[in-house]
Amino acid sequence: MLFTINRSNDCPYKMSFNRLMKKYKLVDQQVKRLSNGSDTNEDSSVITEDSSSIGEFSATSSRLLNVGEEDCMAGLRQYIAEEGIQMSEQRLFRFANFHHFDLEKAKDAVDENRNNAFLDLEMHGELRGQFVNKMLFPLPGLRTKKNNSQVIYTRPSRGNPEDDNMTNILQSLCYVMNDFSQTEQQCRDGIALVSNLEGFKHEHFDELEWRQFSIALQGTLVPTKVNSVLIVNAPSWFKQDVFKKMRSSMPAKFRRNIHFVSSDKLGDYLMEDYRAYLPHEIAHGYRSDSLGDY
Repeated sequence: MLFTINRSNDCPYKMSFNRLMKKYKLVDQQVKRLSNGSDTNEDSSVITEDSSSIGEFSATSSRLLNVGEEDCMAGLRQYIAEEGIQMSEQRLFRFANFHHFDLEKAKDAVDENRNNAFLDLEMHGELRGQFVNKMLFPLPGLRTKKNNSQVIYTRPSRGNPEDDNMTNILQSLCYVMNDFSQTEQQCRDGIALVSNLEGFKHEHFDELEWRQFSIALQGTLVPTKVNSVLIVNAPSWFKQDVFKKMRSSMPAKFRRNIHFVSSDKLGDYLMEDYRAYLPHEIAHGYRSDSLGDY
């Protein structure tokens, strides 16, 4: 499985990934491509959360919490105090919001993710290179019509089938999810994914890796709501064979958020003037490939 080969047993990503993937019964077997990346400087990509940020998040919140939400947050504050868990107000809200302010579910998630390295990713090494390769990157300013979600763009065909692309893709996805979950309103709005499958071939597809990516989109690695997945330019074999097989293992709610669309129908889901934010490589898009701050 990804994050296992050539990584030390105390690698934070390896431990976080294995723990969460084991929960969803994706075990080490029948893997076609395994990670060959070195973890020599792996710890340089992980930071310890500064507890001084606790309490600052509510001051910048976009709206007041309702009674049920405030009760959940109060319960979480009490829980981490009793358990000795250091976690910022922003991160507590993120878990609470993801679990619809169900206190017990949020408490379980906080406990399970107290040492989750994917919540503290920084732009270093292989992660920086992944954004340069432009297999996955954010589209700043673009929003969906429904939910006002921020948008991430992927182009899977840019990966070399012989390389372990999914390791870096998952880290990149989590990095952008974290970046798009900095405020209360961002957490509430969630994100959307536009996946351009132009040029995608059979050799690019690995079933286990795509299952891992699908599970990550459901918030298993970091708690960010993915409200819609828009798949553009999908080859017929992917839609008819691959997705038909994969969808049976997806929760119904997540399945309903996946849409196969033509590029000229993206306006049904994205905000007005969306073309100005789409990369020019996709039909009707005329944004440059510059990643800005990324």
